[in-house]
Amino acid sequence: MIHPDECVSPLRSVSRGAIFLATISVFSSAVLGQQATASEDAQGGRALIAEALAEVSGEVRTFNDHLTILASPWMEGRLPGTRGMELAKEYMEFQFRASGLVPAVKLDPAMGAGGESASFRQPFNLGSTNEVTAASLALGASSFEHGKGKDFTVTGLGVGGELDATLVFVGYGIEDGRDRFTSFEEGTDLTGKIAVLLRFEPMDGEGNSLWTRRDGSWSRRAGFNGKLQAVAERGAVGAIIVNTPGANDARVDTLLDAGGGGRAIAEIPVLHLSTAASERLIEAGTGGAQNLAGLRDAANAGGFVLEMEGTARIVAGLERRAVVAENVIGLLPGKGTLADEYIVVGAHLDHLGQGSFGSRDRRNAGRLLHPGADDNASGSAGIILIADKMARDYEAAGEGANLRSVLFMGFSAEESGLNGSNYYANHPIAPIGKHVLMMNFDMIGRIKDRRLSLSGAETGAGLQEFLAPIIDASPLAIVQPERMSGASDHTSFMRKDMPVLFAIIADFHADYHTPRDVSSLINRVDAVHAANLFYEIALAAAQRPEAFPFVEQQTRRRGRRNAAAEEATEPEPSGGGAPRAATVQFGIRPSYTEDGVVVEGITPGSPAATAGLMKNDRITTWNGDAVDLAGFSEKLKAAKPGDKVKVGVTRASGETVEVEVVLKARGGGA
Repeated sequence: MIHPDECVSPLRSVSRGAIFLATISVFSSAVLGQQATASEDAQGGRALIAEALAEVSGEVRTFNDHLTILASPWMEGRLPGTRGMELAKEYMEFQFRASGLVPAVKLDPAMGAGGESASFRQPFNLGSTNEVTAASLALGASSFEHGKGKDFTVTGLGVGGELDATLVFVGYGIEDGRDRFTSFEEGTDLTGKIAVLLRFEPMDGEGNSLWTRRDGSWSRRAGFNGKLQAVAERGAVGAIIVNTPGANDARVDTLLDAGGGGRAIAEIPVLHLSTAASERLIEAGTGGAQNLAGLRDAANAGGFVLEMEGTARIVAGLERRAVVAENVIGLLPGKGTLADEYIVVGAHLDHLGQGSFGSRDRRNAGRLLHPGADDNASGSAGIILIADKMARDYEAAGEGANLRSVLFMGFSAEESGLNGSNYYANHPIAPIGKHVLMMNFDMIGRIKDRRLSLSGAETGAGLQEFLAPIIDASPLAIVQPERMSGASDHTSFMRKDMPVLFAIIADFHADYHTPRDVSSLINRVDAVHAANLFYEIALAAAQRPEAFPFVEQQTRRRGRRNAAAEEATEPEPSGGGAPRAATVQFGIRPSYTEDGVVVEGITPGSPAATAGLMKNDRITTWNGDAVDLAGFSEKLKAAKPGDKVKVGVTRASGETVEVEVVLKARGGGA
């Protein structure tokens, strides 16, 4: 999508430097009219955004088109498995095709890339999710409507089933709270009954926890794990979680969905009821003698259980559905003697959707769109721009030219653990040894004071010297960290002993991983400067006769970006508080491209290393409970330093063993 006034430049053997871009006051705040949220100003009625677009290069206008589309609400935050992510992949593939790139992923191993034998998509398994196939709730003459924004939802905290049983209100469902608090009366028996329990934990008149004494903060006892296990152990055949009226938590107005396909907390159906619907349920179940606020007040004191009248009918159908994510890959075929070597130019296309995981906005996590304009619609738009420019250069090159092939990649599922790039690095379209350089864009849209971080020059012999004149020609102030910074998709390639370059804004902003990461705040001009920097590097590297031998880094440390975590983490929060990471160290890096918990790496000196776990071990049980990756994560979150865990392991040889792992606090300690 190049605008008509964008010139076509032939291939050059030397870097030409960045294009001249007009600088006008509307861009001084790093936005295409950030201060002009309306189309006209108050004095002269001038269309500021239109004027701004008219005064910049066609490349900036093209970048603006890509960025605005990818960060629009139509893309739904580009969460893998959603329709919005499908649209984003379709958009990137369309642009790759329009630029003349060819599909690179072989569909038939017996045939080469191109034509019907190849695709622009590289699919990989991203686990599974729960799909609701049936849902109904009724109590006497009162019936309730299923769906988000309606009365109730079927959650993935439990399993499917059909029930006809009486309801029992059990307060917060907390077995052992602080100061000997318990929600249950002595001898409470829930056998054959449906437990109705409040969300969160005992609260004061302002809706804050009585136990943490901090606004909007809950203790781990607010989590669903302990509550659901408590009612299940007392014989409950179902559970209904009620949104507690007056709670100081934005999620009190939202309903949980079926969630990921991880292991259920309890083997019973678990519904989630809105506050308004709960009022109707309590009224129907007590003949109008009780209301929800009164029951909440009684529950705050503990030891309060109330059996309701009538029989409730629950139907909950849940099926696990495989989630298949896809990398979008376009190939620019090389020429001559260098054509069988590859340069990768990539950026992750995915983001957080509604922020059910990964959000830094505690109040709006899971309920507001996280557009991901900077992270990483900006990088994805840059990749599309570079692909089009290089394709035109390659087309203009003579038959005698020697040029490396270039793979342009939009990775999926980066936010949940570098899944897409990790999959490609382990399943490349050509031998990984033929990949000579990987260049990764992640967040180039909020450049401040023209500062762009570029790390990785030390990962290739001669790379620093090669980059120097290109960097000098850039209008950006390039910041080069002493060590490899960040942990984005380039990490997957560096693990394969490949030189990498990683570009990201040098100055982080508070809107990262929040609903505030919107397209109106993007610095289009400097983002295009960043794209042109990578374009110049890629074009020069494609022509360089010699590759850059890999240089092993002594320290590969994580920066401020999210990494493929040392521990597995599960997006779905286990409690009423914000999504909580494990507070203990186990010491493995799990594979995100294999089913189950497969050990890809082990931290030296960690509990896992001490216990004798090895690379390629498959962890199958935790204290006798079968675990998948999500279940393993939940176990970690619930564990405490000093816990001794019996872990069942299947070795690569097929041998089955059980080892004891003594967990430690993160960062050391007993």
